[in-house]
Amino acid sequence: TRLKKETLTAFIQQYHRRASRKDPFSVGLGKKMADVWLIIVTVIAFVLLTIVGVYLVVKYQHPDDKNDAYIPKLVVLFGFVLSGATVLLLPLDVANNEGYAGCDGFDTAICGGLDMDLFWKIIYWLIPIWLFFLIPLSTFYYEADDGMLMAGTSVGAKPNSRIKEAIKYELFVVIIFGLIFALTYLFMNETAIPVREVTGPDFHAGPTYE
Repeated sequence: TRLKKETLTAFIQQYHRRASRKDPFSVGLGKKMADVWLIIVTVIAFVLLTIVGVYLVVKYQHPDDKNDAYIPKLVVLFGFVLSGATVLLLPLDVANNEGYAGCDGFDTAICGGLDMDLFWKIIYWLIPIWLFFLIPLSTFYYEADDGMLMAGTSVGAKPNSRIKEAIKYELFVVIIFGLIFALTYLFMNETAIPVREVTGPDFHAGPTYE
């Protein structure tokens, strides 16, 4: 048993020496710095998504909005980027190999070093902000001027700014969805998931080295 223990210790020491030669910052000094190539690919992906979004907005915009409605166009543009980034974030997470145990410091050769947890949190926060705030607000802002409302000639309407009209309708959206989320959280926040417990072999009963 002593010989086996010495052999195992020598193997671990040799492994760390080889790993330190490949990446001197990966052993004993914490996580690896972010991979430059992953950063470059991420930047290129966002640039391509922006170019595609601009093309779609310009191609399918209404002819009357060619030099108008810049705020709704920006919301739509970044909505395209956000939807594409949500899909591309999955292969980026796989390439980053953050779930690999060696990324904690002892084997970072295949680790990307990106904080994917932060990336996912940013995306998951931006999606509801876009869905429940920016998209409805920009839609109401775009439709606030019917050609007569701002001039005060619309029946029963008073002159008002487009942003005030948009905020007024946006409040209804926030209240409605706020009530839906509040009620579902209060009365449907628990669930029963069936779980089957499987007992495996007792590894403590296996051979030990002293």
